[in-house]
Amino acid sequence: MAQAESYQVKAAKAQQSVLDSIPVAWRLPSTASYSGDLRAVASQCGLLSQQQLTITEATASEALGYIRSGKWKAADVVEAFCIRAAVAHQLVNCLVAFFPLEAIAEAKALDDEFARTRRTVGPLHGLPMAIKDMHGVKGRVVTMGAVAWINNPPCTYDSSPVTIMRDAGAIFFGMTTMPQTGMALETVSNLWGRTLNPYNAAFGSGGSSGGCASLVAMRGEPAAPITTDIGGSIRAPGAFNGLYAMRPTAERTPRSGMLSAVKGNVSIKVSTGPCCHTMDDLKLFVRLLLTHPSLPYEPTCSMPYWTEPAPPVKLRIGIMATDGVVDPHPPIQRAMRESVAKLKAVGHEVFEFRPPFDMWEAALTTWALYFQTGAKEQKAILDQAGEPPIAQFQHNYEVFKTRELSVPELFARNAEQAAYKAAFQKAWDAAGIDCIICPCAPAAGVPHDFPLWWGYTTIWNLLDYPSVIMPVKDLKICAVADPKNVSYRPRDNPFDKPNWQLYDPEMWKTQPVTLQLVGRPYHDEALIAACVAIDGVVNGKIGRKESRL
Repeated sequence: MAQAESYQVKAAKAQQSVLDSIPVAWRLPSTASYSGDLRAVASQCGLLSQQQLTITEATASEALGYIRSGKWKAADVVEAFCIRAAVAHQLVNCLVAFFPLEAIAEAKALDDEFARTRRTVGPLHGLPMAIKDMHGVKGRVVTMGAVAWINNPPCTYDSSPVTIMRDAGAIFFGMTTMPQTGMALETVSNLWGRTLNPYNAAFGSGGSSGGCASLVAMRGEPAAPITTDIGGSIRAPGAFNGLYAMRPTAERTPRSGMLSAVKGNVSIKVSTGPCCHTMDDLKLFVRLLLTHPSLPYEPTCSMPYWTEPAPPVKLRIGIMATDGVVDPHPPIQRAMRESVAKLKAVGHEVFEFRPPFDMWEAALTTWALYFQTGAKEQKAILDQAGEPPIAQFQHNYEVFKTRELSVPELFARNAEQAAYKAAFQKAWDAAGIDCIICPCAPAAGVPHDFPLWWGYTTIWNLLDYPSVIMPVKDLKICAVADPKNVSYRPRDNPFDKPNWQLYDPEMWKTQPVTLQLVGRPYHDEALIAACVAIDGVVNGKIGRKESRL
């Protein structure tokens, strides 16, 4: 009897298959060595023409405008982004499947149809896109980073978010990495390896949508419209890669056809949203997802609607500088201080907001609801291939004392969730605020396998409040402006001391800094309008067009 392959052998074959799918003409020299800001390699390696570099520097909205006008052909746009995606993968390891020739052929067919009719097939006509490795994509194998799933049969269907994108005219050229189990804010798995941060290869790309975000940051795709988030999986990758990103209200986003190890767990629901380069792109994709025009009766979410608010003149903004569990690092504190000063200077009302309950206790409820069965489904998948759990999953499993809940215990946790929602709504109403500004994480990115505190993102999943990540573009981390607070006395919990000990401004000097903006549930449009106003003040865009072309 032939001996079964080890998980290491299966993983090596899978990773090599992705590299083999890259055309020879798009491969970096095997002798080349790259360091520093990996985002610059594409413009220096000589694999892209000047026109292809121009195309791949465009935002999604800009690229779509040029395709609609006939200035750019869809096939040229798809090919340019595919070449840059190939470069990105060779540098940061962000793909699990790559099928560029199929995508280019599909784009050429769109070009032929456009030449004949002068009509686009939808609002995303010809836009190249890679899909996170948890969406059903017809004809493609979905692994969710699990070795045991590498030999699964190809999907026979598209997930509802994939259907929305395909119906809108998007063209798929690949699938992107996510961490083993999906429950990690770093993208690493035994199957696909580790996805690196484009700003600093010693740091993680965030998770679980780290493959999507790193690919966008490397400009290997113009945007990642359907990343997913159940605990920070859109927002942490968006933040650590310096992008705009949004977790919409989960109850408004279509979810059918997305794979999961625990499909029956609906206490905290996954949301789908974009990682992209501008607020314009963010609004474009969120509106498409929340109105899902080609799936009007999608059963996994509320009926589609979009209520466009008037641009806000004066906002009342609550500042949650800390959650009282883990204090953010000095650069994040400075980003909040400087942003507050700018907002006050133009007339917005800004004041301190404190959560109406203990955020550590809320986290205990959150993690109990994540793993209601003691994570036995995830562990069974790992056992199938004999692979060990990744470090971050194992750490959180142990810290939060994961165990299977009885039915009465589950009911009690669900009741706690409802109480937290009621308490937060009451506090929001009493404060009369339009939105909250808070950190996305206590650090602006983290080294590999560091057990990051998730509380700044998971709380909004528990409550189902929409939240947006916004870069603070002019802020650069440095030892002079962001010194370590050596007199700090960490709180008595498993996360605050390691987070404080870790900080060294020299380590973080290349990392982008972002803020998280939070709005009322179901009022995603109002949050986006507030974010546009805040972005204009914080990043100096008032009266200035975003386009760089």
